[in-house]
Amino acid sequence: MTTPPIDRNTPLSCAIGEVASRTGSSPADAPASPRRRTLLASIAGVWGLGSGLALTGCGGSSADTASLRIVNGTSDYATADFWVGSDLVYAGLANGGAATGYGSAESGTLQISLHPAGSSTAKLTASHDFATDSSTTVLAYGSLATSLTFRYFDESNAAASSGSFKVRVFQGSPSLGALDVYITNTSSLSGLSPTLSLSAYAELSSFVTLSSGTYRVRITSSGDQSAVLFDYTAGLSVSSTTVVTLAIVPRSSGSLPNIAVLPEGANALIMANVLA
Repeated sequence: MTTPPIDRNTPLSCAIGEVASRTGSSPADAPASPRRRTLLASIAGVWGLGSGLALTGCGGSSADTASLRIVNGTSDYATADFWVGSDLVYAGLANGGAATGYGSAESGTLQISLHPAGSSTAKLTASHDFATDSSTTVLAYGSLATSLTFRYFDESNAAASSGSFKVRVFQGSPSLGALDVYITNTSSLSGLSPTLSLSAYAELSSFVTLSSGTYRVRITSSGDQSAVLFDYTAGLSVSSTTVVTLAIVPRSSGSLPNIAVLPEGANALIMANVLA
Protein backbone atom coordinates (compact mmCIF):
# COMPACT_ATOMS: atom_id res chain seq x y z
CA MET A 1 0.00 0.00 0.00
CA THR A 2 1.36 3.39 -0.94
CA THR A 3 0.69 6.77 0.59
CA PRO A 4 -1.73 9.15 -1.08
CA PRO A 5 0.30 11.03 -3.70
CA ILE A 6 1.74 14.35 -2.70
CA ASP A 7 0.43 16.91 -5.15
CA ARG A 8 1.71 20.48 -5.24
CA ASN A 9 -1.70 21.54 -6.59
CA THR A 10 -3.60 20.36 -3.50
CA PRO A 11 -5.42 23.45 -2.13
CA LEU A 12 -4.33 25.04 1.11
CA SER A 13 -6.52 24.21 4.08
CA CYS A 14 -8.78 27.01 5.17
CA ALA A 15 -8.84 28.55 8.62
CA ILE A 16 -11.84 27.01 10.34
CA GLY A 17 -11.99 28.55 13.77
CA GLU A 18 -10.36 28.11 17.12
CA VAL A 19 -10.35 25.22 19.51
CA ALA A 20 -14.02 24.70 20.27
CA SER A 21 -13.60 20.97 20.68
CA ARG A 22 -11.15 21.54 23.54
CA THR A 23 -12.69 24.57 25.21
CA GLY A 24 -16.38 23.74 24.80
CA SER A 25 -17.01 27.06 23.08
CA SER A 26 -17.33 28.15 19.51
CA PRO A 27 -15.36 30.94 17.84
CA ALA A 28 -18.39 33.17 18.17
CA ASP A 29 -18.33 32.81 21.96
CA ALA A 30 -15.05 34.71 22.27
CA PRO A 31 -14.70 38.42 21.58
CA ALA A 32 -13.21 39.01 18.14
CA SER A 33 -9.97 40.92 18.60
CA PRO A 34 -8.41 42.81 15.68
CA ARG A 35 -5.44 40.43 15.73
CA ARG A 36 -7.34 37.18 16.12
CA ARG A 37 -5.61 34.24 14.50
CA THR A 38 -7.81 31.51 13.12
CA LEU A 39 -5.59 28.55 12.41
CA LEU A 40 -6.79 25.00 12.12
CA ALA A 41 -9.02 23.76 14.93
CA SER A 42 -8.13 20.65 16.87
CA ILE A 43 -9.48 17.94 14.59
CA ALA A 44 -6.34 16.09 13.57
CA GLY A 45 -4.25 14.30 16.19
CA VAL A 46 -4.70 10.73 14.89
CA TRP A 47 -2.32 9.75 12.13
CA GLY A 48 -2.27 6.26 10.69
CA LEU A 49 0.66 4.64 8.96
CA GLY A 50 1.32 6.49 5.74
CA SER A 51 -1.91 8.47 5.88
CA GLY A 52 -2.38 12.22 5.65
CA LEU A 53 -5.31 14.32 6.74
CA ALA A 54 -7.01 15.50 3.57
CA LEU A 55 -8.22 19.03 4.26
CA THR A 56 -9.82 21.12 1.58
CA GLY A 57 -9.29 24.82 1.02
CA CYS A 58 -12.35 27.05 1.23
CA GLY A 59 -12.27 30.58 -0.01
CA GLY A 60 -9.67 33.30 -0.05
CA SER A 61 -8.08 35.32 2.70
CA SER A 62 -8.13 39.02 3.41
CA ALA A 63 -5.32 41.36 2.42
CA ASP A 64 -2.08 41.49 4.42
CA THR A 65 -2.19 37.91 5.64
CA ALA A 66 0.27 35.04 5.68
CA SER A 67 -0.34 31.28 5.63
CA LEU A 68 1.33 29.04 8.16
CA ARG A 69 1.11 25.54 9.58
CA ILE A 70 2.69 24.05 12.68
CA VAL A 71 4.41 20.70 13.24
CA ASN A 72 5.09 19.07 16.62
CA GLY A 73 8.51 17.44 16.34
CA THR A 74 9.42 17.73 20.03
CA SER A 75 10.68 14.91 22.22
CA ASP A 76 9.04 15.88 25.49
CA TYR A 77 5.49 16.90 24.61
CA ALA A 78 3.27 14.02 23.49
CA THR A 79 0.63 16.66 22.90
CA ALA A 80 1.13 20.41 22.82
CA ASP A 81 -0.94 23.54 22.44
CA PHE A 82 0.21 26.29 20.10
CA TRP A 83 -0.52 29.97 20.45
CA VAL A 84 -0.08 32.91 18.10
CA GLY A 85 0.12 36.06 20.14
CA SER A 86 -2.56 35.82 22.83
CA ASP A 87 -4.72 33.35 20.88
CA LEU A 88 -4.79 29.59 21.31
CA VAL A 89 -4.90 28.37 17.71
CA TYR A 90 -4.36 24.62 18.03
CA ALA A 91 -4.87 22.38 21.05
CA GLY A 92 -3.44 18.92 21.57
CA LEU A 93 -1.17 18.53 18.54
CA ALA A 94 0.58 15.16 18.83
CA ASN A 95 4.33 14.83 18.58
CA GLY A 96 6.04 12.40 16.23
CA GLY A 97 5.57 14.81 13.33
CA ALA A 98 1.86 15.61 13.35
CA ALA A 99 1.02 18.84 11.51
CA THR A 100 -1.87 21.26 11.38
CA GLY A 101 -3.34 22.34 8.09
CA TYR A 102 -2.57 25.80 6.79
CA GLY A 103 -4.25 28.74 8.46
CA SER A 104 -4.21 32.49 7.96
CA ALA A 105 -2.69 35.09 10.25
CA GLU A 106 -2.02 38.77 9.89
CA SER A 107 1.36 39.26 8.25
CA GLY A 108 4.19 40.92 10.14
CA THR A 109 6.06 39.93 13.27
CA LEU A 110 4.14 37.25 15.14
CA GLN A 111 4.91 35.62 18.46
CA ILE A 112 4.43 31.84 18.45
CA SER A 113 4.50 29.77 21.61
CA LEU A 114 4.31 26.11 22.62
CA HIS A 115 2.52 25.08 25.80
CA PRO A 116 2.14 21.63 27.34
CA ALA A 117 -1.41 20.54 26.52
CA GLY A 118 -3.87 22.36 28.75
CA SER A 119 -1.24 24.59 30.36
CA SER A 120 -1.22 28.36 30.44
CA THR A 121 2.59 28.40 30.77
CA ALA A 122 4.68 28.59 27.60
CA LYS A 123 7.74 26.36 27.32
CA LEU A 124 8.92 27.92 24.06
CA THR A 125 8.22 31.38 22.72
CA ALA A 126 9.74 33.10 19.70
CA SER A 127 8.92 35.88 17.26
CA HIS A 128 9.26 35.66 13.49
CA ASP A 129 8.41 37.92 10.57
CA PHE A 130 5.81 36.48 8.21
CA ALA A 131 5.60 38.35 4.93
CA THR A 132 2.30 39.19 3.26
CA ASP A 133 1.11 36.36 0.97
CA SER A 134 3.87 34.05 2.23
CA SER A 135 3.47 30.42 3.27
CA THR A 136 5.58 29.00 6.11
CA THR A 137 5.85 25.71 7.96
CA VAL A 138 6.79 26.18 11.63
CA LEU A 139 8.47 23.12 13.14
CA ALA A 140 8.80 22.87 16.91
CA TYR A 141 11.65 20.49 17.63
CA GLY A 142 14.29 19.56 20.17
CA SER A 143 13.99 18.55 23.80
CA LEU A 144 14.22 20.08 27.22
CA ALA A 145 17.69 18.56 27.49
CA THR A 146 18.97 19.98 24.20
CA SER A 147 16.75 23.11 24.11
CA LEU A 148 13.47 23.54 22.31
CA THR A 149 13.33 25.76 19.26
CA PHE A 150 11.29 26.63 16.19
CA ARG A 151 12.51 26.15 12.63
CA TYR A 152 10.80 28.16 9.91
CA PHE A 153 10.57 26.71 6.40
CA ASP A 154 9.72 29.44 3.92
CA GLU A 155 7.71 27.96 1.07
CA SER A 156 8.70 30.25 -1.78
CA ASN A 157 10.87 27.75 -3.66
CA ALA A 158 10.36 27.39 -7.39
CA ALA A 159 8.39 24.33 -8.47
CA ALA A 160 10.27 21.35 -9.82
CA SER A 161 10.19 20.77 -13.57
CA SER A 162 7.52 18.56 -15.11
CA GLY A 163 8.07 14.90 -14.31
CA SER A 164 10.30 15.69 -11.32
CA PHE A 165 10.14 16.71 -7.69
CA LYS A 166 12.57 18.50 -5.37
CA VAL A 167 13.32 17.14 -1.92
CA ARG A 168 15.48 18.20 1.02
CA VAL A 169 15.88 16.80 4.54
CA PHE A 170 16.05 18.39 7.98
CA GLN A 171 17.67 16.52 10.89
CA GLY A 172 15.40 17.34 13.84
CA SER A 173 16.02 14.33 16.07
CA PRO A 174 18.34 15.31 18.95
CA SER A 175 19.26 11.73 19.86
CA LEU A 176 20.73 11.13 16.39
CA GLY A 177 23.80 12.61 14.74
CA ALA A 178 25.14 12.31 11.20
CA LEU A 179 22.75 10.44 8.90
CA ASP A 180 22.44 9.15 5.35
CA VAL A 181 19.04 9.23 3.63
CA TYR A 182 18.18 6.81 0.83
CA ILE A 183 15.18 7.50 -1.41
CA THR A 184 15.13 4.52 -3.74
CA ASN A 185 13.12 2.05 -5.81
CA THR A 186 15.23 -0.88 -4.62
CA SER A 187 14.96 -3.38 -1.78
CA SER A 188 18.72 -3.45 -1.15
CA LEU A 189 21.02 -0.54 -0.39
CA SER A 190 24.10 -2.44 -1.48
CA GLY A 191 26.18 -0.44 -3.94
CA LEU A 192 24.03 2.69 -3.60
CA SER A 193 25.15 6.15 -2.58
CA PRO A 194 22.94 8.15 -0.21
CA THR A 195 20.38 10.41 -1.84
CA LEU A 196 21.14 13.00 0.84
CA SER A 197 23.51 13.17 3.79
CA LEU A 198 23.36 15.19 6.99
CA SER A 199 26.43 15.76 9.12
CA ALA A 200 24.78 16.90 12.35
CA TYR A 201 21.60 17.52 14.32
CA ALA A 202 19.61 20.60 13.21
CA GLU A 203 21.16 20.57 9.72
CA LEU A 204 19.04 21.28 6.63
CA SER A 205 20.26 19.77 3.37
CA SER A 206 20.13 21.37 -0.05
CA PHE A 207 17.46 20.24 -2.50
CA VAL A 208 18.02 17.35 -4.87
CA THR A 209 15.78 16.59 -7.85
CA LEU A 210 14.29 13.15 -8.48
CA SER A 211 11.80 11.76 -10.97
CA SER A 212 8.22 11.81 -9.69
CA GLY A 213 6.97 8.42 -8.56
CA THR A 214 6.82 6.11 -5.55
CA TYR A 215 9.85 5.55 -3.34
CA ARG A 216 11.00 3.56 -0.36
CA VAL A 217 12.67 5.86 2.18
CA ARG A 218 15.38 4.69 4.58
CA ILE A 219 17.75 6.40 7.00
CA THR A 220 21.03 4.93 8.20
CA SER A 221 23.83 6.06 10.42
CA SER A 222 26.38 8.00 8.38
CA GLY A 223 28.53 5.66 6.31
CA ASP A 224 26.95 2.47 7.66
CA GLN A 225 24.25 0.88 5.49
CA SER A 226 23.79 -1.91 8.04
CA ALA A 227 22.67 0.54 10.74
CA VAL A 228 19.15 1.27 9.47
CA LEU A 229 17.33 3.69 11.76
CA PHE A 230 14.22 4.34 9.66
CA ASP A 231 12.39 2.36 6.99
CA TYR A 232 9.17 3.15 5.19
CA THR A 233 8.12 0.23 3.04
CA ALA A 234 4.60 1.41 2.13
CA GLY A 235 6.03 3.76 -0.47
CA LEU A 236 6.00 7.55 -0.62
CA SER A 237 4.28 8.76 -3.81
CA VAL A 238 5.30 12.20 -5.01
CA SER A 239 3.68 13.99 -7.93
CA SER A 240 5.29 16.06 -10.66
CA THR A 241 6.53 19.59 -9.76
CA THR A 242 6.26 19.00 -5.99
CA VAL A 243 8.72 20.68 -3.61
CA VAL A 244 8.96 18.80 -0.31
CA THR A 245 10.90 18.91 2.95
CA LEU A 246 11.35 15.71 4.95
CA ALA A 247 11.77 16.50 8.66
CA ILE A 248 13.33 13.73 10.71
CA VAL A 249 11.76 13.92 14.17
CA PRO A 250 11.54 11.69 17.27
CA ARG A 251 8.67 9.27 17.58
CA SER A 252 6.35 9.59 20.55
CA SER A 253 8.21 6.66 22.14
CA GLY A 254 11.49 4.88 21.57
CA SER A 255 14.75 6.13 20.11
CA LEU A 256 14.04 5.73 16.39
CA PRO A 257 12.56 8.57 14.31
CA ASN A 258 9.56 9.28 12.12
CA ILE A 259 9.57 11.57 9.12
CA ALA A 260 7.17 14.48 8.74
CA VAL A 261 6.53 14.97 5.02
CA LEU A 262 6.02 18.68 4.34
CA PRO A 263 5.16 19.44 0.72
CA GLU A 264 4.93 23.14 -0.06
CA GLY A 265 1.33 24.21 -0.53
CA ALA A 266 -0.10 20.74 0.09
CA ASN A 267 -1.21 18.61 3.01
CA ALA A 268 1.45 17.24 5.33
CA LEU A 269 1.64 13.60 6.35
CA ILE A 270 3.71 11.33 8.58
CA MET A 271 5.87 8.48 7.38
CA ALA A 272 5.71 6.21 10.42
CA ASN A 273 8.81 4.14 11.00
CA VAL A 274 8.18 0.41 10.48
CA LEU A 275 11.16 -0.47 12.68
CA ALA A 276 10.54 -1.28 16.33
